[in-house]
Amino acid sequence: MRYAFYDSDSYKEKQSLITKRNQELGIYAHLNKHKKRTCVRKGCDNLYVAAPHNRKRFCSSACAAMVNNKKRGARSVEVRLKIAAALRGRVANGKNRKGVILVPRVERICRRSQCNEVFIVERWRKKQYCSASCAGRRPTSPKASRGKAGTRPDIDPNIYFYSRWEANMARLYTHLGIAWQFAPKSFDIGGQMYTPDFYLPDTNTYIEVKNFLGEYSRIRDEKFRERYPHLRLILILKDEYVRLEEQYSHALPHWEYRNN
Repeated sequence: MRYAFYDSDSYKEKQSLITKRNQELGIYAHLNKHKKRTCVRKGCDNLYVAAPHNRKRFCSSACAAMVNNKKRGARSVEVRLKIAAALRGRVANGKNRKGVILVPRVERICRRSQCNEVFIVERWRKKQYCSASCAGRRPTSPKASRGKAGTRPDIDPNIYFYSRWEANMARLYTHLGIAWQFAPKSFDIGGQMYTPDFYLPDTNTYIEVKNFLGEYSRIRDEKFRERYPHLRLILILKDEYVRLEEQYSHALPHWEYRNN
């Protein structure tokens, strides 16, 4: 049975307004095909694709800015002075359009003790390292960042360790008089980079400290050995680490345990 109010003008007007509002909000966009439009800025005539409910009139934000800025008129002197003060000394790429360097730059020495390379930087920047690798290596394992990361003043304030185990192994090597370098080199193993935890220069050996050899780490280890068969890599897993901890931890006052 059809109700009489469906034919009333007030009901039809109400439904029409609801439909138009939903159309503007894009609720029915999935029912409409996108159409090609021409940019309305004079001298552009670029084609772009937009949904029927989208009121977009320009092909890009650059064209929209050219038209809208003309409507706003010229900026006042006060506004231009504020913009100039905010941008003073910070030219894009440090050069003008002719390639002349406008921003004063200074020379600094990389803070990483094993690097000490001189690099050039803008004077207002607080950059202290010449590269991202010197600033601190990124974890190559999905779970590597879950350890207690940070520097250890008793070892070297410039070295960023990603776990207690790595820091303890560095303490152990120092205690035993074994020369070591922390993550000095990354290797391309095909589609990803791999950085062993330590390098022992006296024996030309790379060391990887792992609590658990998961599937990701196992595949990464196989890729490294397959691509670099001439390099020596030793895995120190949990059993070996616990044995070393029981033997040497009492002699190292800064040795870190799980709950300390």
